Parts: sequence; structure tokens; C-alpha cells
Amino acid sequence: MNKENWMGSLPELGRLRIDQLVLPGSHDSGADKQSDSLTLPQEITQDVSCIEQIRGGIRVLDLRVRANREYLPDSPNRYKLFHLNTSGRTLLGDVIYELNKFYGKPENAKEIVILDFHQFDNFSPNEHRWLQGVLDKYIGQRLIPWHLKDLTLDQLWRDHPGKTVVIAYNTESPGAHWDGVYQAWIGRNTPTTSELKAFMDEVAAEGRELDPLHAIQCAKYNKGVFTPDDFSDKIDEWFESRDLGSYIQNFHIINTDWSLRSRIVDNCIHASLLRARNIP
Repeated sequence: MNKENWMGSLPELGRLRIDQLVLPGSHDSGADKQSDSLTLPQEITQDVSCIEQIRGGIRVLDLRVRANREYLPDSPNRYKLFHLNTSGRTLLGDVIYELNKFYGKPENAKEIVILDFHQFDNFSPNEHRWLQGVLDKYIGQRLIPWHLKDLTLDQLWRDHPGKTVVIAYNTESPGAHWDGVYQAWIGRNTPTTSELKAFMDEVAAEGRELDPLHAIQCAKYNKGVFTPDDFSDKIDEWFESRDLGSYIQNFHIINTDWSLRSRIVDNCIHASLLRARNIP
């Protein structure tokens, strides 16, 4: 399967709402090896840029945005992505413009992407209004407004063609934007792999929160060298999708570092398909 347009390639998924899908997400999506500005290994969490993650099947981007007030709000340099430092990636140039080009290909017209604006730096209330205005200007025609959240993908595709992007905004947000993704995080950077799995087991046992967008943070740092850990073998083991009793069925969004190294995209696709086939 071409993971660039896996949703549109599987019409059975149309039976599901957005919150019923099992979605692959990337943690600290804008902190990638291809960026020119990140040099500290502890800051780099992804191999490729945000749009290449999307083309690889990732459908939720974890975005942390810093306002650079020396530039006008409409400038591509006003809003940059950051981890600890600015990654050099810009929200407009590396995410919004690239997404518009992605949707310019007819075969990608049904792909649902969630932009999770999770952290903000150097923001004031006015800054939030300016950023939301920029988003409405440059990608507003693609936004799925909050009041359509209960529609299935079939209903969105049929009745609202071209509405494919959810803006999840982790602060008070008027208008068409959704509340931020609730990210279940263990609360510390360097747990052992077994400690992280135990935490995820607790989240799975508690069941889904009321938040329509709910993510598990399956990411951690190595102790000592303090770099993002690649435990793709464990991710493949834990989230292997076999049937409706598989562990992955406990989750909605699964955020990982090095997100295209594991089989998380394939497993999320299969898990979503199983859910769709189980709807009468």
C-alpha cells in the first residue's frame, strides 16, 4: 500500500469518525535530522521533515511553535518550530505550504491530518489571535470545524469535500479549531522501557478520556547520553495489530520518536481497518 494516501485507499474507513481511528503520530515532529539548525543530538527526534512524515503515513503532527517577533505575522519566519532550540523549520514554509501542495494531488484528497499545536513560546493573547488568523488565511479552506466532529469520514468526504485538516490548539481557541490533543505522558524523560510499558498499561486500563483527541506518548530518552531512544523493536512488539483484542486497540493516537523506523503506521492502518469492519 502507498502510505501517502492510505485513508483514501481504504473506503471501509469511511464508517469511522476521526476519534474512532487509530492514528500514527510523531513526537516533536519538527525536530528532524534534515533540519539545518539542530546540532545537539538530544534535540533530534525524527529522521525526516514533517511533510515526509505525512507522506510516510503519519497523520498527527506534534507541533511546538515559537513566535519570532522581529518578523511580521505573515512572514514565514514569524512562527518557527522548536524543541529546546528553534529547529529552523517554519510553520508556514515547512508545514502549511507543504500540506497545501500535498493536497494538490487528487489521490491525497481524502487524507485526514491533525496538526496538534501542543506548546507555544514567546506568545501573548494577541500572538495567538495573529497565529490563528494566519492559519485561517493559508489553510482555512481545508479545516474541519469542531461542529463536524461527529461526522464519519464518509460524511466528511461526501458532504464536505476538501475539509481534511484538524487544527488542535492547546489553549483557548475560538472558531473552527479543536481543543488540543490530550497527551498521556509518563511525566519523566528517562524511564526504562519496562516502566514506560507499565505506564501505558495503566492508561490502557483506564480507558479513553472524554477528550475526542487522545494520545499516548510512547517516547523516552536514553539515560546517560540523554538522546531520544530508538526502541522500534518494542514498539513493533507492543502495537502489533492482529485482531480486535490486540493491545493497540486501547489507543487513539500513538506518538513516537523515530516514527518511520517502526511499523507503527502499518499497525495503525490495520487496527483502524479492523475497527471499521466491526461496525454493523
